[in-house]
Parts: sequence; C-alpha cells; structure tokens
Amino acid sequence: MEYIIFILIGIIGGTVSGLMGIGGGTVIIPLLLYLSGIDIKAATAISMVHIVFASISGTIFNYYQKTIIFKYSLYFGLSSMVFSFIGAYLTKYIPDLTIKIMYLAALTVSFVMLLLRSRITSHKAEPSKKDLYKIIPIGAVAGFMAGILGIGGGFLFVPALLFFMGLPMNIATGTSLGAIIFTSIPGLAGKILSVDFNILFGVIVGIGGIGGARLGTYLKRKINPSATRIIFILFFVVVFIRVIIDILINFNIN
Repeated sequence: MEYIIFILIGIIGGTVSGLMGIGGGTVIIPLLLYLSGIDIKAATAISMVHIVFASISGTIFNYYQKTIIFKYSLYFGLSSMVFSFIGAYLTKYIPDLTIKIMYLAALTVSFVMLLLRSRITSHKAEPSKKDLYKIIPIGAVAGFMAGILGIGGGFLFVPALLFFMGLPMNIATGTSLGAIIFTSIPGLAGKILSVDFNILFGVIVGIGGIGGARLGTYLKRKINPSATRIIFILFFVVVFIRVIIDILINFNIN
C-alpha cells in the first residue's frame, strides 16, 4: 500500500508541475508531508531523488525542444553544486520549523514568478561579464537553499536567467532544469549522508513524476489557461494555509 501512495504522489506532483510549469519540489514536498505522513527532513530527501529524475528527463525534453542553453546551465550548475551538498548535509542540524519557514519562502517566490511570467520579457541580447559574475553568489544561495529543502533551485535560477542573462521565459525554464542536474546530484549525496529516509520511495516518486509531468504537459495544451491559473492559485492557497498552520502549531508547542 505504501508503494501505491508514493507512486500516486509522484504522478500527482508531476502532473501538477507539468500543468502549471512550476518546480517539482515545491509540489512534491507538501504531498509527501500530508499524504504519506513522513517528517519534513525525509520529505526533502525523497523530493531530492525526484528532482534528479525530473531534471534529467526535463533536460532531455528541452534539448529536443531547443529550449535550453547548456553554457548557462553549466555556469549556474557549477556555482551551486558544492553549496547544494553542504545544504543537504546540514539538513540534520536544522530544526523542522526552520525548514518549513524556508519552504514557505521558496513557495511564495515560485507563486509570484508564475503570476508574473506572462509580463516578463528579456531585456538584453547578451549578458555582460559583470552579469556573469553575479551568477556565483546567486548559484551559491540557490544551491544551499535547494540542498536544504530538496528542491531544484529554479525559484532563483529562473529570475536570474531572465534578468541577468536576458533569456525568454521558455529558454530560462529549460536552461534552469539543466542547471538543476548539477544541484540535485550532490544534493542527493548530502541527503543520503545526513537524513534517514527510504531511497526506494524516492525512486518510486521520481518514476511516477516523469509520467505525471508528461500527462501535465498534455493537459496544459487542452485546458484553458485561465482554468490552469485558477487551479494553481487554489493549490498555492491550500498548501500555504496548511504550512502556516503547521508553523503556528510548532510555535505554540515551543
């Protein structure tokens, strides 16, 4: 029965991600917390396994769609991978409440980015050397946060690719997925060393997520964009309220 729950979490998470165009980690973590009942640290570790699967399959897909610039994926990936490992390894020392607050912040950034997506356009043809230097601190922060939370880091990669690299949104999201490969693999290594979790559950969620993402992408072409936007807003509101309740309960207990 457990395996069925985790494959369903992967399928649901992948479908929602593909339908709404947001990172898998921000969707998978609340599903793991509230459908499987595991703790937040195990949820971040299983989510990281899922991110490895999702980033590799998504990068292959974007390569064939010609919506990825590997040079920029490499820049961001290399600047974030060490920090992703550090963040993942330090997970065991970070209180659950702090992780939930950090997740809430990442979820909020993802929500704002999706709402603004249609209004954002690239502003330059070629980044300057100064812009390239900005990648290092952004990659470090994104990698560290991604390592702790078990998410890809796209919530910071995508805005940076838009504003500093001047990429269109579809290229920015595809290039971000390529960078996330570099973030997720060392992040998973850090989780394995520091967090007690069942890696098989992560593999099951990851496989389910790949199938779900394809389903979500298909549904996205069939469903009215306004309806998709409403679904996303409802999803965000429900998850936001649920996590806020958890945080307030933790504060009262402490």
